Amino acid sequence: MNPFLDYECFECNAKLALYLARLRHSSAPEAVRLASRLVEGFARAAYSALDDYVELSARIVDHIAATLGDPYAEVRRASMEVARRLLPLAEAFVEGSEDRLWGAVSVAVAGNALDFATGVYSVSLESFSEGFAGKLREPFGIDHTARLRERLEGARTVLYVLDNAGECVLDLPLVRLLSERADVVVAARGGPVFNDATIEEARGAGLGDYAELVTTGCRLPGVSARRCSREFLDLLAGSDLVILKGQGNYQSFYEVERVRRKPTFYLLVPKCRPVARHLGVEVGSKVALERSAG
Repeated sequence: MNPFLDYECFECNAKLALYLARLRHSSAPEAVRLASRLVEGFARAAYSALDDYVELSARIVDHIAATLGDPYAEVRRASMEVARRLLPLAEAFVEGSEDRLWGAVSVAVAGNALDFATGVYSVSLESFSEGFAGKLREPFGIDHTARLRERLEGARTVLYVLDNAGECVLDLPLVRLLSERADVVVAARGGPVFNDATIEEARGAGLGDYAELVTTGCRLPGVSARRCSREFLDLLAGSDLVILKGQGNYQSFYEVERVRRKPTFYLLVPKCRPVARHLGVEVGSKVALERSAG
């Protein structure tokens, strides 16, 4: 059964449809008609894949792409600009931390709040920029950074799976630090999906200076054992350490665990109650979680 299914998921999808429609149309009648077309496709996806979050998400993404193409292109560009302006603050926070690894994890997790893809959660670029410093100082709801340090001691290879554009700029301090201790591969989405980072945004963030850049091989805001490329799944299974960013990747945990039995960490800010409840934290909490397979 879909571990994240809740009544509010319907509301989330309806709000997502209207958000996407308003990106395309300023006229209320046109936006409502387009939103209705999107909701119709979302309903078909729910009828066919309600028990599997990852497959349901994939079918929703396919419907959006068939209907609208890539509606988030401008949002990705703008979020990259905001994150670049915040990077000096983020790097100063890491360098000023007694524990640089903890500081870099905090920056990466706080960056996950820069997200535009969900219906119930919304953030403006301006408000994110104003609140970023405060987010860095917030305590963690779950903090397994000490476990991450222990796992990193014996790791030769690290796979780091990105989430959002913009956010990936704020992943740079952590990826740089990881690269001092192991060989790092950074994986972006296999194509434009929501506000998620593609390999173009990963390059633009400078991550290629510290890691090999690859893609998951599929246009999906998460991980799928059926849809991701064989090359990515081999990396996922074989890397000594894997770090996955964001809520969509966390909601894929059961797909990750179909192919992986080694240490796996999830860095995120939960955006909705079903995910927060599954984690046992409040919505908006900073989470650095090691999850064991099985």
